[in-house]
Amino acid sequence: MPKKRKTRQQKIILQLKRELAKERKKVVSPIKKKEARQGAISFRPQVQPKKSSQEKKTDISIFSYDPRLIKKDLVKTALLATLALSFEFVLYWKLR
Repeated sequence: MPKKRKTRQQKIILQLKRELAKERKKVVSPIKKKEARQGAISFRPQVQPKKSSQEKKTDISIFSYDPRLIKKDLVKTALLATLALSFEFVLYWKLR
């Protein structure tokens, strides 16, 4: 039996799941310190907790493209469509 191929949407979903798993792994990875018993603590220094600098998440979509490239493709498509239509009109008038 042949294997079923994954669709593009399924591949994108799997890629996003992998990225989420990596982020969760980073969050879980800090080592948990065992706290000593209350009687064993004789002196607790006044230490302010470190502020964790959160990484800026860039909201870059998988389907984001450079506008210049889109414009270039649209111009090329319009030019080829115009060329094809003009060729059809020339054939129509020649063969008439």
